[in-house]
Amino acid sequence: MKIGFGKAVITPPVGFSLVGYFHDRRSTGIRDELYSTACLIEDGGTLFAVASVELVWIDSATVNSVREIVRKTIDIPASNILIHATHTHTGPISGNSGRDVYKRRFYSEPCYIEMLPFYIAGSIKAAYESRKESLSGASSTQAEGLAFNRRYLLKDGRVITNPWNRTKDIIKSAGPVDNTLSAVKVTDKKTGMLTGIIVNFACHPDTLGDNLISADWPGMLRNKLKKQFPCAEVLVLNGPSGDINHINPENPGRRGLEVPDHIAETLKNKTVRLLGRIKTDKASGMRAYGKKFAMPAIQVSPSELKSAREVLKKKKLSEDSLQYMVSASLVQIAREQKGKRNKMLEINGFSIGRDLLVLGLPGEIFTDISLQIKKLSPFKHTLIAQNSNAQLGYVPSETAFIHDERNKSIKPGYGTHNLAEAIGIDCSYETSPLACNVGKSAEKAILKTVKALLK
Repeated sequence: MKIGFGKAVITPPVGFSLVGYFHDRRSTGIRDELYSTACLIEDGGTLFAVASVELVWIDSATVNSVREIVRKTIDIPASNILIHATHTHTGPISGNSGRDVYKRRFYSEPCYIEMLPFYIAGSIKAAYESRKESLSGASSTQAEGLAFNRRYLLKDGRVITNPWNRTKDIIKSAGPVDNTLSAVKVTDKKTGMLTGIIVNFACHPDTLGDNLISADWPGMLRNKLKKQFPCAEVLVLNGPSGDINHINPENPGRRGLEVPDHIAETLKNKTVRLLGRIKTDKASGMRAYGKKFAMPAIQVSPSELKSAREVLKKKKLSEDSLQYMVSASLVQIAREQKGKRNKMLEINGFSIGRDLLVLGLPGEIFTDISLQIKKLSPFKHTLIAQNSNAQLGYVPSETAFIHDERNKSIKPGYGTHNLAEAIGIDCSYETSPLACNVGKSAEKAILKTVKALLK
């Protein structure tokens, strides 16, 4: 088995807008460079490539372009190329998809978006050129106290996202947390030298909130491990964290450089210990997986569309109010879907022996879904990279949609207060039209596809 690693800088110029909130943040400097880091595996004539790009999302048009560019010089099936976005909230617009509310009057240059696939493809090509006979191994541990479920049951019976302006009303967390930290160790078969590390942990990379370009905790973790192991490249896969962030409800300090640094330092120390106990050996072979499936799409009823249009027509609400943004999103959904019931997406990945499975899933996946996938997996270590191969928005669990229906029965509609971000939003943000593109049976569609893949 041959494995190679490569990387490319994808940092935009200072002055570009940073994506992740409802308001425009123009970047004023660079805290750390953004990278596309790739790993390419060759075994028995089969190639599989994974690229982790430090962007808020990666849309299907960019993914398709990357695949086309790579396949001009490397004989690899398009389905054997997995592109994952770490979801940093201090990076640039990376494509033309997504809700308009997240890009209103934001600044980017078309030439950056046009060139981005070439840089990502370049990291994969570099990985291909650097491949050498290698050994690999994997292990996992727990990293508690870094990630928290951000959806909470309140005293009024509703489940609300990020209710940090009303912590006294919190009864309990409304969902699980997966604290699993997994690491893959790759060594040169001839020399035994460490050549690559793949790390998987789940937490929303929204710990800074300022105007400096940064890869957030995934990039800081990559840098810390690179400093510890200068000869190795480091690829960080952010796990399913659609309902997860770093805010501890018992101490809800929100953001600042010390937050991602603490997360990265803790994960680095635990990863170093994992690497020390992983024994790399000749695996029984690599297998590639890939399957397209129909993801049920969110549906807008005629009455919802009529009400939304009336809100926008009256122009009585601020563009920053929750009700206005939800209404604008409903109109955009109806315009773009044109009655379509499903959206074609894909899940792909690879396994090595019976020890390791790596899967790329589209969207910001809820923890409930990822835990069920891990139960289905027959592999000892299952690494899941969300936000892979398409820009989708949140993929809530069936339970989250049930919570949303109960919320509406308790307090119908959305508030008219102005918002800069999802903190203090006073609703189930992830299931709202503002952030969700999928239907209530999304969980079933994903689990059905994973089961078919793993047969």
